[in-house]
Amino acid sequence: MAVGAHPDDVELGCAGTLALHTSKGDKVYLLVLTRGEASGNADLREEECRQSAKILGAADVFIGGIQDTKVDDGRETIDAIEGIVEKLRPDIVYAPSSKDTHQDHRNAGHAVLSACRRCRVILLYEGASTQRDFNPQVFVDITKAFQLKLTATRVFGSQVENHGGYSRAVKAIEGLAKFRGYQAGVEVAEAFEVGKFIFEI
Repeated sequence: MAVGAHPDDVELGCAGTLALHTSKGDKVYLLVLTRGEASGNADLREEECRQSAKILGAADVFIGGIQDTKVDDGRETIDAIEGIVEKLRPDIVYAPSSKDTHQDHRNAGHAVLSACRRCRVILLYEGASTQRDFNPQVFVDITKAFQLKLTATRVFGSQVENHGGYSRAVKAIEGLAKFRGYQAGVEVAEAFEVGKFIFEI
């Protein structure tokens, strides 16, 4: 299960990893806490999110119903996440790193750590607004899924129109994948901080 504060957070942060999961037959679910109404038409943004999820092969998309820019790490957000976690019982949860300049991303990451405290693996992804002190410990080689990640990310055309910086953000994510790939010794990679990892032997 991948959690994002807004439509496109998951795609920017871990779409390649999710595509690899679905290619192996794993069921992937997305939980998007808001409809992204602060950055455009909420109906359009949700539709873009669902189109992107289809490209990635996700089994379903859940919308958390929290107001954009008002995501906190308290009871409302934790309840929204816990409800889906209890329904799905995911093996792995992907969520935004709390080391981010956007408060919704930060708070979503904190809330996931609380809501998913019984989950065995929580990996925290980076996005276009992640801070420099993000310190990855896990790398996923997304070479086979990189083009699919780019396709899924480019579905969010409303953000190109509303935010001239979105195209730059997508290019930055491409560059970041190459940089993380260099660090990991592969062509392109996604990187994660460990929120929780129970190593099973």
